Amino acid sequence: MRYLFIFLVLLAFVTSYAFAEVQGDESLILYFSFDEVDGDQAIDHSRYGHQGSINGAPELVDGKFGKALKFNGTSDWIEVPHDPVLTVDNEVTVMAWIHTERHMGPNNARWQGILSKGNSPRSYSFYTESPSECLHLSAGGGSVCEGKIELNTWQHVVGQVDNGTHRYWLNGESVGEYGGKNALPGAADTSVVYVGTTAEGASRLFLGMIDEVRIWNRALSEDEVKREMNVGFQAGTPVDPLDKVATTWGNLKSHN
Repeated sequence: MRYLFIFLVLLAFVTSYAFAEVQGDESLILYFSFDEVDGDQAIDHSRYGHQGSINGAPELVDGKFGKALKFNGTSDWIEVPHDPVLTVDNEVTVMAWIHTERHMGPNNARWQGILSKGNSPRSYSFYTESPSECLHLSAGGGSVCEGKIELNTWQHVVGQVDNGTHRYWLNGESVGEYGGKNALPGAADTSVVYVGTTAEGASRLFLGMIDEVRIWNRALSEDEVKREMNVGFQAGTPVDPLDKVATTWGNLKSHN
């Protein structure tokens, strides 16, 4: 019993440390793990508490880390009201784990929305796209990555704007960089943030599961992108520290 207590204390410490780290990152302006859903509200784990209103009836299912939301592609999405903190000026990084059943939107629309803010003006719209079967980012101009989104399996997707340059990562690997894009609208964009669709609405609804949605108001480095890919809120921290807890527990049991 004593060893179990020590293990639980260690696990609580790791989890609380990771939560404090998330709360301390001022550049992380929105974070939905979907491990915590309160009725029709998706809980934002960033320090800013921008809860998302759940529309339709997406299912809470097992995700890449903890829980995810499964969107039906016809009537499910999330909205986050505008707040000045959600404004992005010169840089933004958007990220999620997706498990999609299609590349296109409903009724063979070209794009399927992962998340977005704005349309005219537009801060960012992050889609899967057909016929390229890849990621499309529209922010100061459009661009399409060079990778390919596989269907019915978990894929980690990242889109970034860095002072007029678009960058993409797919499963931790760089799959495109495109310069010469226009400036972001900044404070001129006062629209809501959408998850599971875009401002265009019904023609962009997502079919499949989405997990670990994160938005930063800065350009993450490639090392940061790879680190964040392996972090889940419920797990509490990156893989390595949890492995250390597991190792500690194994050591404790071996001395029992």
